[in-house]
Amino acid sequence: MMRKLKFRLNRKTLRTMYTSFIRPVLEYADVIWDNCTRYEEQDLEKIQIEAARIVTGATKLVSFESLYHETGWEPLKSRRKKHKLVLFYKMYNRLSPPYLSSLVPANLGETVDYNLRNSQNTTTLACKTQLYLNSFLPSTIQDWNQLSSPIRNSTSLRIFKNHINTDIRKPPNYYYYGKREAQIYHTRIRTHCSNLNQHFFSKNIIDNPRCRCGAIEDTQDFFLHCPIYMDLRLNMNTSALQFDIPRDDLRVLIYGSPSADDETNMSIFKYVHEYIIRSKRFEYR
Repeated sequence: MMRKLKFRLNRKTLRTMYTSFIRPVLEYADVIWDNCTRYEEQDLEKIQIEAARIVTGATKLVSFESLYHETGWEPLKSRRKKHKLVLFYKMYNRLSPPYLSSLVPANLGETVDYNLRNSQNTTTLACKTQLYLNSFLPSTIQDWNQLSSPIRNSTSLRIFKNHINTDIRKPPNYYYYGKREAQIYHTRIRTHCSNLNQHFFSKNIIDNPRCRCGAIEDTQDFFLHCPIYMDLRLNMNTSALQFDIPRDDLRVLIYGSPSADDETNMSIFKYVHEYIIRSKRFEYR
């Protein structure tokens, strides 16, 4: 369904479809089956990668790293690890049913009569098989012991979740701005998977990265130098002057200005999108 609606619905709606209806299915009871095989992990991740491509409009040329940076999503494996840590926090702090909390081993300091540097660590479980080692309790205890004491001693579940999620990057609101077609082209340029010749050349799809004007057709050439789009560029630059940004600031044209508010960045993206569409450089998908 998402594939069929890829060019009809906006990015935010497609994202909501995935996070509300698809990802919960992929993660149902994941703390139990996280010791699945590498092959099964990859199969699950492929579903999320495909969804991320649909949401952003990126092509198969995009790298996974760029795709996750663009969406602000985490690999499913990382999410499963955090889900297990959250459940263990509840068990450790008696916030879960007693039959679960009772499974938590004592801390090392409670099992010996002398002081240990890691006395606050939870006692690890002896495992005879790799399958058991990768199961919920043994694997989560290892991950738990690797957390710093301030994180493990969080005074509430909300604070604990905030600590373990500090690495999550939320994409700016203005990434969702604009008509779907221009939004997709802009995203493909940002993630280096557009049909600019340099992007194709870097993936060994074509032999020559040069533009019709003779220069290397990369993002900088398209936005700042190519004489083919000179008139369009003058219009875009004239519009950009009202926002007090340098006319040759490529990063602002691609990623927005981190010092500006969302409304200003949406206005900047408006002129960038107009430039992209009027250039007719990316008309085929």
